[in-house]
Amino acid sequence: MGVLPCQIQALPLRAPGNSWHISAEKATYDPSRNLYTAQGEVVLTGETARITADHILYNNLTKDARATGHVTLMSGKDTIHCDAMHLNLETETGTIMNGIIFVEENNFYISGDHIKKTGKNTYSADKASLTSCAGENPDWKITGRDIHVTIEGYGMVKHATLWAGNLPALYTPFMAFPVKNKRQTGLLSPNITHSDRKGIEYEQPLFLALNRSSDATFYVDYMSDRGIKLGAEYRYMQDNNNKGTLFFDYLKDDKIDDGTDATSHYAYDSTPQRTNRNRYWFRMKNDREIFPHWQARLDVDYVSDGDYLHEFKKGYTGLTATDKAFESTFGRDLDDYDDTTRKNQLNIKRAWDRYNLNMDVLWYDNVTARRQNTDDTTLQSLPSITFRGMRQKLGQSPFYFDLNSSYTSFFRQDTTNTLITGQRMDLYPRIYYPFHINGFRLTPSLGGRHTAWYTHDAADINETRNGYSHRELFDINLDLSTVFTRIFSIDNAANQKIRHQITPALAYSFIPHVDQTDIPQFDDIDLIDKENTLTWQLTQRLTSKRQINPSDSNTPAFAYRELAWLKMSQTYYLSGRDEDTQKNFSNILLDLELSPMPHVYLNSDMEWSPYGTGIFSHNSAITVKDDKQNRIRLQYRYSREDPDENEEETESIYTGVNVGLTPRLRGFLEYEKNLYEDETIETTTGIELDRDCWSMKLSYTKTSDDSAMGFLINLKGLGEFGNP
Repeated sequence: MGVLPCQIQALPLRAPGNSWHISAEKATYDPSRNLYTAQGEVVLTGETARITADHILYNNLTKDARATGHVTLMSGKDTIHCDAMHLNLETETGTIMNGIIFVEENNFYISGDHIKKTGKNTYSADKASLTSCAGENPDWKITGRDIHVTIEGYGMVKHATLWAGNLPALYTPFMAFPVKNKRQTGLLSPNITHSDRKGIEYEQPLFLALNRSSDATFYVDYMSDRGIKLGAEYRYMQDNNNKGTLFFDYLKDDKIDDGTDATSHYAYDSTPQRTNRNRYWFRMKNDREIFPHWQARLDVDYVSDGDYLHEFKKGYTGLTATDKAFESTFGRDLDDYDDTTRKNQLNIKRAWDRYNLNMDVLWYDNVTARRQNTDDTTLQSLPSITFRGMRQKLGQSPFYFDLNSSYTSFFRQDTTNTLITGQRMDLYPRIYYPFHINGFRLTPSLGGRHTAWYTHDAADINETRNGYSHRELFDINLDLSTVFTRIFSIDNAANQKIRHQITPALAYSFIPHVDQTDIPQFDDIDLIDKENTLTWQLTQRLTSKRQINPSDSNTPAFAYRELAWLKMSQTYYLSGRDEDTQKNFSNILLDLELSPMPHVYLNSDMEWSPYGTGIFSHNSAITVKDDKQNRIRLQYRYSREDPDENEEETESIYTGVNVGLTPRLRGFLEYEKNLYEDETIETTTGIELDRDCWSMKLSYTKTSDDSAMGFLINLKGLGEFGNP
């Protein structure tokens, strides 16, 4: 018997008024039993259901129907195919003999010799098989006993055996699987992997649909070498302005770093010795509209030790997955895994048409200082208030103005003679007068700045306490720019044109010298150097325009694509940049984005010294991809802190390849190496096999600290197993 596309869902199998219609080659009616007998291409039809068979007995009083011979039950797009069926059309219960049920939304088949329909959307069978593969010889199937299936719910199987073709591959005494697309409580697919640091790892999530606007997921992560890590995730979303997500993980680690060679495998060279067994990570992001037009945002990131995020970058609750979830939902990400100073922030903001107000409480948790119980001089902002006015016209005059102002209270848990605490107020308005001269736009502007400080609780740089200081300065800017454009017509059927736009600009900036030796130093606002500079900038763009409908169309439609974008700039210090060497020119900055063909992309930025010391920094990447998801990416990074002395030099390359080896098989490779230290950062290689009803991914990842084997198999319609 072949497999037909069929499905059962909780749909009514009776027409209004209990009216059903029968057509057949031959039909009889027994009024004493209210029984219809039909044979030969029989069709029993209601409003939303249709039964076809070679022979049907239908009792119009009890609504029982017995169908035999090539039986097909269709309800909308949903169908059951079987040899025989006894079904009560009122209760939608009955028996299906030698039948196949196809759950269309999951692309899932359930077949058995004797299947009971126990409700509108529930089935059970003593023995049956499950698969999402079409045909009599599926690539995979699961056989089992005492099977119960609830459409838009879950299936349960006892003594389940997974078959790869005709070979048994896996046995489990019990298995649950989803038969749904709607958001419902239940088990999610597990992650399974193996690594040197953790051993065999099995991570099982349980999803809870709490209500329409919130849900939760609990995780059990078993690691044979480390113990059991428990995790919880809670999410809610009332609307785009009121939403939140929080995660918490806890592990009582079986391994510590005791400083000996025996435990060195559980240490990291870049972090201090880890002796704690109780390990955890709490992180959350929350957006809340506290009043009309007032928005609050809360970010929390608190980790037990500096090694934690090195070890748990992957997995359901790892840094990579958490960061992706936060970025997708809130547009805000987490600090890098190797950053041991973690950002925590409460922001309250109010925006008007031309002004905005931000109030921040900003706390950087120094994980290393906290764990090592050493002095923590990390600078905190408790709080910081900024009020900004966008550039806008000043009344009816030709002048424009903007405003930047702020108040910040700086705090440190521990202070020194120079690393102190205190408050600062900064007021910075600016006036603009833009006008045009012969195609050039000229914008002179004048800014005035008043900054005041009050320091306490520690000696300032002049060995005084509770000091008040202030600074006043002004600055002058002059911006000049114009635009040159030329359009080139290309003689082809697509009526293509290319626009070349050149935007040269020149900017002058002047800040006088002001004595700042008696003021504290918290951040860049506190020390503003004198400036007398001239900066040139050249921007070029190539944009193509192509007609995408017939050239004789009355309403032509066009597609635009940016072929190239190039920006170059350099600053000349009129008063001298370096009093010792008299190097008045800055490095030349270059940014390039190039896409000569739709599937080729080049990005590059470079900083080059004009004094013969070469390239200061260089980052370039080229990506080639096609519509079949084949992709090759090459990236090169180079930087040095001092272009004259080769200090703090870094150099690395990255290669990423994902190509189709056959129509079904793909290979992938990621390789990153630190060229400066001649060390491989990370290598990942593997293959992906994609079949109609299943797919498989094998990968191997090696870093300087760990190596891991990943295995992921997706039985389509049933779920994923393993770890990508």
